Amino acid sequence: MIASPESRVQVFPQPLPSLPDGFEVYNGRLFHHDLDLLSFVQRPLNNQGRIEMPTTPLYVRYLPSLRDNYYQLHQWFAAASHRTGYPGTLTVAYASKANPAEPVVRTLLQAGAAYECSSSFDVDVARHAAVAGWLDRERTILANGFKIPVYAENLIKLRAAGFSHVLPIFGELDEIDAFADSGFAFDVGLRLRTDSTSRNRFGLVPDELEYAAQRIMATRNLRLTTFHAMQTIPASRGLPYQTGLVHSLRAFARVRRVTPTLHRFDLGGGLPGRNSDMDFQDWLVQVLQNVMGVCYEEGVPVPDLIFEPGRFLVQDHACKLFHVVKSKLAEDGIPYYMIDGSIMTNFPDAWALGDSFTVLPINHWNAPFCPVRLSGLTCDPDDVYPTRRMPDIPLELPTDVDGLIVGFFDCGAYQETLGGRQGTKHCLLPEGPELILDDEAGEMAYQYHPAQNVTQVLGNLGYTAHRSTIRAEW
Repeated sequence: MIASPESRVQVFPQPLPSLPDGFEVYNGRLFHHDLDLLSFVQRPLNNQGRIEMPTTPLYVRYLPSLRDNYYQLHQWFAAASHRTGYPGTLTVAYASKANPAEPVVRTLLQAGAAYECSSSFDVDVARHAAVAGWLDRERTILANGFKIPVYAENLIKLRAAGFSHVLPIFGELDEIDAFADSGFAFDVGLRLRTDSTSRNRFGLVPDELEYAAQRIMATRNLRLTTFHAMQTIPASRGLPYQTGLVHSLRAFARVRRVTPTLHRFDLGGGLPGRNSDMDFQDWLVQVLQNVMGVCYEEGVPVPDLIFEPGRFLVQDHACKLFHVVKSKLAEDGIPYYMIDGSIMTNFPDAWALGDSFTVLPINHWNAPFCPVRLSGLTCDPDDVYPTRRMPDIPLELPTDVDGLIVGFFDCGAYQETLGGRQGTKHCLLPEGPELILDDEAGEMAYQYHPAQNVTQVLGNLGYTAHRSTIRAEW
């Protein structure tokens, strides 16, 4: 539901918590992208004239954000290229591991993104996309990840089916032979291991790169076109990232001097979400300046660029809405607001890595606010927010918990697959419904998927023989 101008009367008894870009409050309710979030979780009036319990936990996807992020990245690149005089082109490939859900992949491929896959089943996603008409056979399909035999075989089958731009990126020397022996022509890439720490197991060390390039040039059907820099430092780190980039560019130049066909430099991923405080335009200008500067110093042509952003493209497209079912006071006087779901299973990056999310109330903005921690319904001590890996700084939420809805935003990257989409969750808490919104046709369209039921949850665990004995009222 989109608010009319007449309904946007703001009445607040106190200063409000600061809101990120894209959020506004009208009449005590939170709006995001001009959408009334509370309307998504309220059911019609019942016979007694009361609004029934909200349909939560609710997962909301807003697909226009995906297209906007994809186009914005190209706009930033165009502006940075104009400013720096960069002569190369940009290919944006969606790293599907960030969120391989059908609405996400479909939207980004239809927008024009190349596809970056990591496993054999990921290849079948690309095959499905082609049948559905989202992915043409000329689109670049970057194949990262370890090329175990089943994965390599599936990539070769995809190439045999006429996908002319399947591009395997070799991170191990023994991955080359399967494609060299396939009889099909492939453009291929090499992946650099960018540091020597014991935790980095991806890619080739510098001494292996030139040897791999020579092996590829000795084949009849492989052409080395792409250099993949597996940056282990996030782009938001500023100078350390740019220093690592320069190191990778010098390795690229060494290989380029012996491989004339090498003309693309893949920056990999590492971009934070759109709502981070990073200056993306400035970062991109620095990247282009460094690429040109190193190439000119090394005497090699400036390459075309590939980005593989996953988190940047999808993190801000989704939110999860929960109903606060109870308030329990902790020993330090700060209440726990218990939500009708699990923080552990819905936001694994929070308790595993200490990543934070934007958490805001959906309603009751006219009430006083107080310090609060959130708790999930499971019996696990890690099912809390802020988590044990985060600074213990309580949230600011309304004191009125009657019908209070709380939203977790910027959770569209990694969370649903790490938590097991449509799987069976900790303490057998069912997965809530999903609402997909899109305005591509000029007006908002809604697609609704219901919550898991008991048959689905127990069926995942092998209780299929007993389905007929499960009562519907369960």
